[in-house]
Amino acid sequence: MTGARRYAAAALAVALLWTRGAGARDVPAANSVPITQYLRVGVRPSSKSVDAFVGDDEAHAAYELYVTNFDNKPLRIVSAIIVGAADGPAFTRTIDGIALEKAFLKAGAGHQTRVTPILKPSETGVIFLFPDFGAPARTPAAIVTSLDVEADGAPATEQRITIAPIAVKRDGAVTIRAPFTGADWLAGNGPSDTSIHRRTIFAIDGEPRIGQRFAIDFVKLGPDGRTYHGDPSRNASYYAYNTPIAAVTDGKIVAMLDGVPDNTPESPKFATELTLANVGGNFIAEEIGGGRYVMYAHLKPGSLVVKPGDRVIAGETIARLGNTGSSTEPHLHLQVCDAPSFLGADGAPYEFASFTRERYRIDRKDGQPVRLTVEGSTEVKRQTPMEDELVTFAGE
Repeated sequence: MTGARRYAAAALAVALLWTRGAGARDVPAANSVPITQYLRVGVRPSSKSVDAFVGDDEAHAAYELYVTNFDNKPLRIVSAIIVGAADGPAFTRTIDGIALEKAFLKAGAGHQTRVTPILKPSETGVIFLFPDFGAPARTPAAIVTSLDVEADGAPATEQRITIAPIAVKRDGAVTIRAPFTGADWLAGNGPSDTSIHRRTIFAIDGEPRIGQRFAIDFVKLGPDGRTYHGDPSRNASYYAYNTPIAAVTDGKIVAMLDGVPDNTPESPKFATELTLANVGGNFIAEEIGGGRYVMYAHLKPGSLVVKPGDRVIAGETIARLGNTGSSTEPHLHLQVCDAPSFLGADGAPYEFASFTRERYRIDRKDGQPVRLTVEGSTEVKRQTPMEDELVTFAGE
């Protein structure tokens, strides 16, 4: 839904004022003052477990730490350490330096690309963690996350605070089928450590959520590597526009919206004023069981052929791809989450039953795409297209 590229929409405001604790325990270093007692650490979306998923042939997970400073002086986060906590393959990852600055966000400050991880008194910061475990078989059964913290400017005060172990569920990702068929679909803003979807925090009733944690903005590329041909201000010029959208799994329609007009591509204004209700434009929310919902956004007005209460089966056409709501060009925003809401939910991972990953390059002239070349392809099963991967979805 949101994104840094031309085809994705401007980011919505971030609002976060408070976080709940997650059972952090203090581990003071020798000969240092107990500064960690002033930190409160919460884990989202859960302090109990995290769902792993597979993309680019490796297992990944995504979760966030919300850290609040209750001291009367600034505290600096020096590093975050993730360690495998159960029998099995060893796993250790340390995030510090520039990597930590890129993973850190001041709560309520909007999108930032690199921030010094210093918390002033009463400030809350968010640390976005995206461990890559390697081959799926090397996924640990649990992980322990620790933070090294110091009083700002005083390295001798450095101490470690450790979070209770978090179970890693390898079978937690939902398996779905493709929402359409064909070649050269780009997974814009798809799952990654840096995707803008990953950084879009929205607070509902005081609870911070990332509904788009694993969302993908699907656009279709043409032979010149662009998403359109002809006049870029016309929706019909875009290769993806009006593509039939199929249900990605069996389920029940629980919410929808139609009647939102298409935006004009490249326009600085949306066709309608955005609200929490219409940010996804014309949309469909499908309940698929297990407390999970599939959200289809930015659909073409008048193309929705389902209504709340309808039961659908995988592969059944439910709408057509459009450019409505918080969207700057035709694309399908697809996410799985724990509530029928784009922003008032926590995103959950999903894997496609099968697709073909395309190894590609885009030649440019004067900075503009001029040619798309697919240099090879690999058929994969039960994986997620990662950010900017190019894929082919075959008919099923």
